[in-house]
Amino acid sequence: MGKLTGVLIGCGAIAREHLLVLPELNNVEIVAVCDISDARAEASAERFGIAKWYTSHRELLADLQPDLVHITTPPASHFPIAQDCLAAGRNVFCEKPITIRYSDFGALKQLARDKGSMLMENQQFRFHSSIQRIEELVRSGELGEVIEMQICLSLNITGAGSPYVDQNAPHFGLTLSGGVIGDFLPHIAYLVYMFTGKVIDVHTGWFKHKSDSPLPADEFRGLIKGERTTAYVSFSGNAQPDGFLIRVVGTRMRVEANLFEPPRLIIKRSRSGEPAVMTLVDGIAESRQVLAGSVVGFLRKLGGTSSYDGLKEMISRTYRAIELREPQPIPLDEIDAVARLVEQLAATENS
Repeated sequence: MGKLTGVLIGCGAIAREHLLVLPELNNVEIVAVCDISDARAEASAERFGIAKWYTSHRELLADLQPDLVHITTPPASHFPIAQDCLAAGRNVFCEKPITIRYSDFGALKQLARDKGSMLMENQQFRFHSSIQRIEELVRSGELGEVIEMQICLSLNITGAGSPYVDQNAPHFGLTLSGGVIGDFLPHIAYLVYMFTGKVIDVHTGWFKHKSDSPLPADEFRGLIKGERTTAYVSFSGNAQPDGFLIRVVGTRMRVEANLFEPPRLIIKRSRSGEPAVMTLVDGIAESRQVLAGSVVGFLRKLGGTSSYDGLKEMISRTYRAIELREPQPIPLDEIDAVARLVEQLAATENS
């Protein structure tokens, strides 16, 4: 059997991360890239040794029949491009959020089912080594009953040099529900859903800490009640150091991880004593250690090795499911539930 084929639509910064990961998959070949900028499309094709490049995704879809289309354009274009790809019978792997409005997602979901195609949203942190290990501890019962989970995401989005406050080149995040913070809500939402299950109730608060910032809000807090547990979540555009902290508290242990750092867990068991640090890289449990220092550099946090720890795994599982004709790695109904939660989290900001 020959290699599976993929194409990328959108040749910006996120596409670069996909193109760095894909060559590591031995059974996959990227046969074309596409961007409305011919310069970006041609440069990406040349840099990554890709045979074809296009400036029209419709022309690409007319010429090629790839096994998977990666959509890595800004969010406003996700819906129409995904719609065209699904209508052409292609499987889709789309950057988050798949649609800006939750009401649009239903149309794509139905189209994917009608065509028998996959519709995947990039939920890369779900496949991060630390999250996978926490999920194992929950599933095995070793963590005990999950009492609560906490997520604290801190990024200096209001500081000098941040692309989110550059008024000369407005960031696409400003157009999202929840503004710039809305760009990060999908990451929070899918991690919450993994542990809470069906959402029963949501309470949120939005604040502006930095009065001279052009952003309508730079702080967010949320409390989510789910069918299995509750979650407290926060996003801070001012707190330092930057980090993506997750804590899951059970009746037998508490586990913590920073998803911006090398894959490790801090595990505190119910018995007294120092916390144990489990290093997932080599599988050797260590004790009396703390997580490494904060990650430096804005792009390193959002596009570095640790941040994209789960991207390769998620893409690999998607291609494997296509090859083996298995169900997609994340069921459509779960992607739907996460999209609905994102809308609920963002709703207060827009009321």
